[in-house]
Amino acid sequence: MLGMFVLLFLGSSRSISEEKPVVAVPPAPTIVENTSSAIEVDSAPSVEVDTPQLAPVVYPAGSVGAACEVNEFPPRAGYWFLDSKTRRRITEKDPLAALKNEECRTALEHHLYAINPYLWGSNDEKQLNANRVFSFVVIDNPLTFERIFSDPSGDFVRVQEAFANPDCQLGQDEESNWSLNDTCHAEAIFNYALLTRFCYDDGYNNGIRNRSRQMYWEKDNPTPEQDRGMWIQDLEADWVKKKCKAVYPQDDQQAALRKQIWSLQEGNQRLDEILINLAAKLGDSAAGLTQPFSPSRGTTYREEGYKFGPHTEWFTNFFNPNDLFTKHPPSVERLGRLMSLFAEEPTREGQSIDFNHEALVQYLCTPPYYYFTLRGHVLPPPPKPPSCRMIVTELRREFHDNQAVLGYIATFEDVAMRLEVYE
Repeated sequence: MLGMFVLLFLGSSRSISEEKPVVAVPPAPTIVENTSSAIEVDSAPSVEVDTPQLAPVVYPAGSVGAACEVNEFPPRAGYWFLDSKTRRRITEKDPLAALKNEECRTALEHHLYAINPYLWGSNDEKQLNANRVFSFVVIDNPLTFERIFSDPSGDFVRVQEAFANPDCQLGQDEESNWSLNDTCHAEAIFNYALLTRFCYDDGYNNGIRNRSRQMYWEKDNPTPEQDRGMWIQDLEADWVKKKCKAVYPQDDQQAALRKQIWSLQEGNQRLDEILINLAAKLGDSAAGLTQPFSPSRGTTYREEGYKFGPHTEWFTNFFNPNDLFTKHPPSVERLGRLMSLFAEEPTREGQSIDFNHEALVQYLCTPPYYYFTLRGHVLPPPPKPPSCRMIVTELRREFHDNQAVLGYIATFEDVAMRLEVYE
């Protein structure tokens, strides 16, 4: 069934990092933090800093935390807002120099290659997040960092070939033609679109530096795991930046190709948005899952591949997917409306839609949940939602004479019990 980058989303929505320590450790004091990397000012007066010693976090062998030795890093909270002389008193070397170590680079590559760029760094699990469709839907060639960085030069050549073929240049008024998927290199077009977003001036700043990140302040009293997790985020972003530097340069061939791409512009679109919609029209399943989203304040991406791709019938005729993408608490009404997602072979107009049932159940049955609040008003805490077991009992009573729905409920129950989120 159609079940849902990112980046981090991969992968499902991530909090601070996919790096999970083996042992949790108690909180430790930190320094005051702003949000992102700060500009170094050598001329600024040195600040006396009493650097706290954080308890080590135990990371699995081969993980980023272990391979990059993040336990040797100074506390991350506040680090980039110290002047350079003070930072040198705290540590003799730039922590991000860990990327020069081959073991660290290998661990980062293994870690990031499995992540969907749309789910990367996604940390707001409660609010509307259309990118969650990437977590719930199973497709043959899922989008990952490995996919877009595996063969950028070859993808560029394939995109050139596609734009040399008039049949591949589907404009605003032309219908989708998914049979052209292979002939027109739809996969390469989507890959090239995301490289454009991440690696060039028209996408890099929003794609990496301002992506959704989990940051902690002094008042948050971050644990050593959370503090180290911020360093892991920095290492991830620096790894992507270095991968971008290794791809093809901006040259005359790039300029000529971009001129062709702009000819397909529909309204005030970015170049990467044009390419993503085209890839969906040509049949790339991953491009066909994209929807408009805002990864950071002041930035909105307007690709609408969901209108053109192979799963468009689900988005337009099945039910309102936005009902799913906001993490409302479980209820008889909500789960009853979504229970058909647990059919063994759900189809719409001949399409077989495959959902990741484990990701769906985890999402539907576990907090945190979104609750509407009024700014400036103190509201009483919401009531504790019913367990998925209680809801299943009610659904069985309601649909006692509908064998198809009872089958969906049984599938849901089996997965919830196996994941231990049923109670």
